[in-house]
Amino acid sequence: MRILDRQRYWAFGKAYLTCYISFVGLWVVLDAFSNVDEFTKRTVGFGQLAAAMGQYYLVRQAEYFDRLGGVIGMMAAIFTVTWMQRANEQLAMLAAGVSTNRMIRPVVISTAMVSLLSVANQEAVIPRFAEDLQKNHSDDGASAVRVQTKPADHRGLIFSGVEADRARRTILKRFTVTIPAEIYGSIRNIEGSEAVYIPESAGRVPLRGGWLVRAARISPGDLDELTDPDGLVVKVTDVSGFPPPVGDEAKTAGDAVFVRTSATFDMMVRKTGWFQYGTMADLFRGLVDPATDRYDRADIEILIHSRVLRPVLSLTLMFMTLPLVLGGFGRNMFVNLGLAMGNSALFYGGNIICLHLGSAEILSPALAAWLPVFIFGVLATHRWSQIRT
Repeated sequence: MRILDRQRYWAFGKAYLTCYISFVGLWVVLDAFSNVDEFTKRTVGFGQLAAAMGQYYLVRQAEYFDRLGGVIGMMAAIFTVTWMQRANEQLAMLAAGVSTNRMIRPVVISTAMVSLLSVANQEAVIPRFAEDLQKNHSDDGASAVRVQTKPADHRGLIFSGVEADRARRTILKRFTVTIPAEIYGSIRNIEGSEAVYIPESAGRVPLRGGWLVRAARISPGDLDELTDPDGLVVKVTDVSGFPPPVGDEAKTAGDAVFVRTSATFDMMVRKTGWFQYGTMADLFRGLVDPATDRYDRADIEILIHSRVLRPVLSLTLMFMTLPLVLGGFGRNMFVNLGLAMGNSALFYGGNIICLHLGSAEILSPALAAWLPVFIFGVLATHRWSQIRT
């Protein structure tokens, strides 16, 4: 690696770190002071408060990097080139026969590396902490949460509930399974005071891959006429092999049934926009999952295309912005920053509009994700061709 290249890489790294700490640090301070009351609801004493806030914002560094990586990368590139111009390094290198494209090659490579790190962060880090990233400031992870969705499995069964205990993967208060008429000849509703999800991976449990419904009753009809040891609904006479009930045992006593289904506990409690925290494999599974809402499915399709295009979009933004700096305003850092911010507003504004049109099904998901590349790619190519070398 040449000395000048090392200088460019070092300058880009310093600029990126400075911008990241400035932006994220300011946001963390403002957000922490605005929500300190929410943190105090689940902590006692300054020690617990500091630990809760530290854990909350440390986990969210992955999300901040994901959202700000492209903008900060562009700003770091602007600062790197501006510092090079202010020190008259660009003029000296041009006089030595070094072209502008060769001069800023390390900046382009650094931006591409940041984009690849962002992809790795999205695929490996964010999914690992997805549950923590979806918690609000007052959520300690142990309190009951509202059941947000009513997913249907591949046979059309619809599940609903009121509250969920995440630690014991149990739905509390009025768990209901609606069975479509195609299965038993008429619509049947199985209701229970509590239901626990038993995954396929569970060990030493009599039945797996479904819900154990306690204090179950069916309307219309009788449970005995629906139960089948190898079918959809299985009546359980001995619940000793299953996890114990969470609520009052008197309220959970009575008949118990096991309902086999592909609708998992995570489907019941996942929040709006859950797919934003998943891997590409999770997105493809959500795309074919019958429980996925129609509008969520469109958003998932858009997100799949957007993730594939993320490095391309980051480089497009940089190629749109750097020619403005190399075009004659290089010595004024504030002018460069203003041009960069205006350029970013144009770029992200157009991208948001296209994604909104795709989410509203005005544009196809593929076109909504690719249209910004077509539009701004042409503009970036035109500006890049104007650079004086």
